[in-house]
Amino acid sequence: MGCRDDGTQASSIPPAEAYERPSDFSGEWIGEVEGEVGLLSITSLGQGRYRGLYEGENVAVEYVLLLEQDLVPVGTAGEPIAGNRATFTWQDGHGGRGEGWLLINREDSALTGAFGERGLLERPWTFIRVE
Repeated sequence: MGCRDDGTQASSIPPAEAYERPSDFSGEWIGEVEGEVGLLSITSLGQGRYRGLYEGENVAVEYVLLLEQDLVPVGTAGEPIAGNRATFTWQDGHGGRGEGWLLINREDSALTGAFGERGLLERPWTFIRVE
């Protein structure tokens, strides 16, 4: 990790991987962001693009996310499929903006990731799919 122009450390983002089948981030997810339980609703905007809305359960917080899923080449022909990572930008409607990333597990049932501002992605979050 290198230093940014403002002297802060850039956060690392895990590499994208491909599973046996394309990963799907769309759906309803319940999880925790900085110790607060909330719901993350992700809808598809077309191949590899999603819109997310996170709403805290006990706090007045909402994050709107624009996610872009990585395409990962697989096999000898290198045909790309939708990978297990999505990077995103977010805003909270109150002037807060930033970026982040999410990884989805092989079963498409759990998300982990981090988000933050100014390249410091130190705020973790975890979710499980709502059945």
